[in-house]
Amino acid sequence: MTQDDHRAIASAECARRQARLLHGLREFVAREREAAQQKLYEVWQQPLHDRLAKGLSQQFLRLEAGPEKGTAWAYVGGYESRFRKGDLVCLHGGSPFDAMLARGAVFEAEEEGRWLLRLGQAARVVKEAGGAPCYADPDDFDLTKYYKEVLDDIGQTMPPSRAHRCLMPLLEGRISNEFDPRDFEEAESLALRAGLNAAQAEAVGKIVAADLVACIQGPPGTGKTRVLALAVRLLVERGERVLVTSHTHMAINNALNKIAGEGVRTAKIGRLTGVDSLVPGVTLAASFAEWHGRPMDGGYVVGATPFATCGKGLENCEFDTVVFDEASQVTLPLALMAMRRGARYVFIGDQKQLPPVLLARSVLEDIPGSIFAKLTAHNVDSVMLTDTYRLNAELTAWPSQAFYQGRLRAAGPNRERKLQLRPREDGDPFDAVLRDPASLVFIPTLDDSARSRNHQDAQLVADLCAAAIEGGLAPGEIGIVTPFRAHGRTVRSALAERFGWHTARAIVADTVERMQGQERELIILTLAAGDPRFLAAIADFFFQPERLNVSVTRAMTKLVIIGPELPPEFDSHDARMAHHLRLYRGLLAAARRMDC
Repeated sequence: MTQDDHRAIASAECARRQARLLHGLREFVAREREAAQQKLYEVWQQPLHDRLAKGLSQQFLRLEAGPEKGTAWAYVGGYESRFRKGDLVCLHGGSPFDAMLARGAVFEAEEEGRWLLRLGQAARVVKEAGGAPCYADPDDFDLTKYYKEVLDDIGQTMPPSRAHRCLMPLLEGRISNEFDPRDFEEAESLALRAGLNAAQAEAVGKIVAADLVACIQGPPGTGKTRVLALAVRLLVERGERVLVTSHTHMAINNALNKIAGEGVRTAKIGRLTGVDSLVPGVTLAASFAEWHGRPMDGGYVVGATPFATCGKGLENCEFDTVVFDEASQVTLPLALMAMRRGARYVFIGDQKQLPPVLLARSVLEDIPGSIFAKLTAHNVDSVMLTDTYRLNAELTAWPSQAFYQGRLRAAGPNRERKLQLRPREDGDPFDAVLRDPASLVFIPTLDDSARSRNHQDAQLVADLCAAAIEGGLAPGEIGIVTPFRAHGRTVRSALAERFGWHTARAIVADTVERMQGQERELIILTLAAGDPRFLAAIADFFFQPERLNVSVTRAMTKLVIIGPELPPEFDSHDARMAHHLRLYRGLLAAARRMDC
């Protein structure tokens, strides 16, 4: 065979390998969509009374025109639902199947007794509702066409698209770790002079100097957003156009706020929802073309979801660098959506925290959960931030050993700080828990037959919150974390009964997923479940290490865990699950055990 024959064979094999890879991604997208639809329909098919009782549906007494076009006020009726700001809902007269009023409404804001919804043809929907009661159920968008567009773009070979040239090598694992040493040294020195610690400065250097990919692992409280902001400023100063993106508006907004604080020209592009947390320095625009005063030359920063790259928001826009925040929660297809608009890629996340929710993972085990997981699986050289400025030294010890090879350490003013409460003459057992010098306390569940909700533990949480507030801690400095939405609702009801609606709302009580990225002075982790059979049935979920890590690393000075003690016979023959159980037992062993 001639050399040309060998080249032709190698080229054909490469084409087949790439086709298989893209086929796997297309199948993954299709199966995820199928699973999402099935899950949605299973909710819709439940009797309305059951959906209301479980918090899966919300009753509205009536709809009224909202404060601006495309919005409506929905006045809340009985029951408390699971919905939170930013959720997508459908509106109907009793059944989503035969009395639908609207699809794709966004729960934008909440006041006492009413929600603000943003939806298409809001005036028509209000008119059709006619002042009668209606209901909100979960909804979703079908994004399949956007994923198809992205994968078709990456697969284009005649002629090769920019996305094909940039992304196919990365998908195949041919990833360059090369960087410019002069750029690295200059950026690292600038970061050190700006007051960043050694690991943070190394991360800034890597982001600025990397030829193709930079991965930064940011454990809880290690200042990853500060690293991101300084690195992006340096990229803009050398004239780069930078896209900052993530899986949620909250993550994007947090990053943009920090970047704007560096004096960088910054805009948030897309539908003007979820922008209440942005600082004035961030310009808001429905599309890049509508960014008035946008730079005509030089560098700038645009923040947007990956989906914005598929529509008019970022039509025909290309970027020098695409930065992903919370990259460990960004799926591979979602990441590709934004990556095809760039030439360099920066991923900042933590694979030891929550991965993305994948409904069809069991179908396609070979597809990594997140882009961060894929890159770390291919041994992309990453920089780990090692100093946490959130947790005090005692609270840092367990996650450092369990997840970060002992490299995570407490630093800064919070290192030796403890929860401080003003003196009280008439202390109680709940007060004693909070005043105990131990920063990590474990209280066995009061109901060892409970499953996904635990009324006794919810009352205990309310008692602890009362003791903290009486001791001078502001309600907004208290966070309640639970794995179950049902128990979260039970806790919120107990708090509202104890403190009233206004004060109870100031205490964040939510699921682990909703609490990732947040921090509070006092965190109460209430696990609810005590029934051993129930725990065995949901062990993969309940003892998931990443979930446990996020749960316990929200606290700054005090963490109270209320949960089950596992009897010695509660074990598993599966090595992976046995390891998870050892982690949980190790956490309880590290805590001061107290009874209430």
